[in-house]
Amino acid sequence: MVQPLFINLSGKKVVIAGGGKVAARKARSIGAEQVELTFIAPSFYEEVVKLSEEYGYTLIHREAKLEDFNNAFLVILATNNRKQNKTWAKQLSPHRLVCVVDEAGEGNVIFPAAVQRGQLQIAITTNGASPKLARSLKHDLESWFDVSWEPYLEFLSQCRQKIKNLNIPFEEKNKLLEAILDDGYRINKQAQREFLARLENGSY
Repeated sequence: MVQPLFINLSGKKVVIAGGGKVAARKARSIGAEQVELTFIAPSFYEEVVKLSEEYGYTLIHREAKLEDFNNAFLVILATNNRKQNKTWAKQLSPHRLVCVVDEAGEGNVIFPAAVQRGQLQIAITTNGASPKLARSLKHDLESWFDVSWEPYLEFLSQCRQKIKNLNIPFEEKNKLLEAILDDGYRINKQAQREFLARLENGSY
């Protein structure tokens, strides 16, 4: 069993061996992280080229070599050569983050199906048992956690910062934090504004 973690990849060096659809999908999933990403492959799928233009990624047109992964924080092995992916996975340091797209158990990183609504992130994985189930669950969660959750998380974040700074007992702070978990605050922006105003003027 793997341990779920959320990792900040901003500014980190990521190397993807491969230039096909799977490589593009992995890159798309971290596109907002502002990573220093390099694709290495003899040829590139159209979406890979678009991603490189959109995010400034580097494209190296040749077969990847083991030394290409030096200093990479995360390596994604996404070539269509099963034997090569397996060989590299064995040769790379166990202290490096490695995702093997065609055999998850050979690496130490799994890309989950993920739902993001602002500061809310939900990740789902079946540890390779059924990626289709993970995608199905993601679809269900996207319907459940609709776009209203994005501004609601921003509201919760603002409230938390203000409540932390209040000069009141810890128990009272907890009661205020629990109160805003009521679903009425998520769907009622007026209620959000009124609660923030009460925090500002001390009438909570």
